[in-house]
Amino acid sequence: ASGTSVLLAAAAAFGALEIRPARSVIFLAVSGEEKGLLGSKYYSENPTVPIEGIIMNINMDMVGRNQRPDTVIGIGRQYTNLGPLTDRILAEHPELGFTVIEDPMPEEQGFFRSDHLHFVNKDIPAIFFTTWDHEDYHKPSDESHLIDSEKAARIAKLVFYLGARIASGDEDPQWTETGLAEV
Repeated sequence: ASGTSVLLAAAAAFGALEIRPARSVIFLAVSGEEKGLLGSKYYSENPTVPIEGIIMNINMDMVGRNQRPDTVIGIGRQYTNLGPLTDRILAEHPELGFTVIEDPMPEEQGFFRSDHLHFVNKDIPAIFFTTWDHEDYHKPSDESHLIDSEKAARIAKLVFYLGARIASGDEDPQWTETGLAEV
């Protein structure tokens, strides 16, 4: 639920803006990821707005646990301009104290196994923020007190800054040539 918590925090930050961004932002929490990406599949096939109007997907899952408090994984960052844009945002906001790295286990094909996939299949650029597996993954011992809430809060700020930059209309998410070919 750390990704859902970050989603809600980012939504609250957008809701608190005095000046609305040029582009609309949809906050979507889906379920059924472990059973075949069911929620994201349903939404991508039955969107509440025309799918052509959705220009980016930021996915978050398991963002509050790992051994590196200064690192978050940006799976798929190499496929679009969202990776370099994230790096620029982090340079502009050093208080976040993050490095966003590429998938440390690319052989597991993480970019092709999470909720953003159904949007990617519709040519919507995406980035997937995670801290990946931990020793309590899918176990009863995965308790909320083990979440690094300060880290999750910093990730929420990063997601807000990235979303706000795109929502401002100043930058458009785009696939890289090699990224689109691989995807």
